[in-house]
Amino acid sequence: MIRIREGSKADIPAAIDFLSRMHNPTKKNWYELLAHGRHPGTNISNFIIAKDAGKIVALAIYQPWNYSYCGHILKGARIEEAFCEHKYKKQGVVHDMISQIADLAVREGCLFELAYGQDALYGLHSLLGYTYGVPDEEDGCVYMLQDENTNGAFRIEEASDDDIPFMAKLYQKNYTRNLLAQAIGCKEMDYVKNAYAGTGVYHCKFFVIIKTSKGEPCGFFLSQTSGRRIYMMELDDTCSYFQIRPYLSAFYRQHGLDRIPLKLGATHPIYTVFQGCFHQRESSELGYVKAYNVPKFLMSIAVILNKRLASSPYAFFTSTFTMAMHDAGEVLRFVFEDGKLTDVSPVSQHTGEVNIERDRFIRLLFGRVSPQEMEAEKWMYWFENDDYRNIFAILFPKIQSHVVALN
Repeated sequence: MIRIREGSKADIPAAIDFLSRMHNPTKKNWYELLAHGRHPGTNISNFIIAKDAGKIVALAIYQPWNYSYCGHILKGARIEEAFCEHKYKKQGVVHDMISQIADLAVREGCLFELAYGQDALYGLHSLLGYTYGVPDEEDGCVYMLQDENTNGAFRIEEASDDDIPFMAKLYQKNYTRNLLAQAIGCKEMDYVKNAYAGTGVYHCKFFVIIKTSKGEPCGFFLSQTSGRRIYMMELDDTCSYFQIRPYLSAFYRQHGLDRIPLKLGATHPIYTVFQGCFHQRESSELGYVKAYNVPKFLMSIAVILNKRLASSPYAFFTSTFTMAMHDAGEVLRFVFEDGKLTDVSPVSQHTGEVNIERDRFIRLLFGRVSPQEMEAEKWMYWFENDDYRNIFAILFPKIQSHVVALN
């Protein structure tokens, strides 16, 4: 009989052996780090284990994280790993593991779940309630470096532990630039710099601090792998990306590289100053998102939605209307009072003033599509009048996400 449960300390050796065998033996040190709780927010209890006759036959790791929805912090869960022995895949084991993760995550206050290219989930995402279309950290460009003169105004060096508070505070710029971003503080920065870097998973992984000639920190970036891919980069208001570009190029040339791989999403401002350089676009590793409870999620981001409405021609909007996610048999009532969303709740009816497929609404909610882009798909959605269409366009604009995996 197959039993699925949270992992315990007694499971650690077998869990690490299973993951090393199913995925990558070079990650053994990292699996140990996760299991023993040296990762912020993750320990062996986040290993959901399926056993048959005392043997692990499937395992998934989920990580509760703080995320930002345009600067508003929400709690979500990320499926970090998911593996299942081949002969058990058709026995519903993966479905039961993911269902148990959802139950645990909801009890911990998570509002949504992210999943990417996990082995056990291939071909099952839609059946497990996920919606396609949240980008991962691979979104970016690789630029060939050009020779530029530096004048000594800045210097670039490896960051120390003393730089962590500065970097954590500065990274908050990413929260407002992107619709969905990981909320990273000092604890997470310290983990990446000191704990994860010591696992040997990557050839190199370190934070680099940018300082003025007077020694004042003004920016940082996170570089990893032998190609020194940049996954985080922010500057404060005392300098610009144009100013530091020559120093960045010189730093990479000092390390024997003739190109700079920027994995910073689609909206990062540094891309502007590299326009004109020969580059190669790198595709994003698209992932999947699952909203556990749509009404609760909407009310949790009401502060953001109300700000968007207040700055629009529909400020002080007052109305009540329903939205039917017709393919899911789910109808929600939206209540707006004096320009504020005051309630979203399920109602017992079959149609609404707005009709839309559930997957399409989730993609709308997470900025992957706009109502205007759905104009040619009237069979998939319908608005009773233009006001409702306009309201949805204001509340749910198309905005890039950039989800960085801290592992």
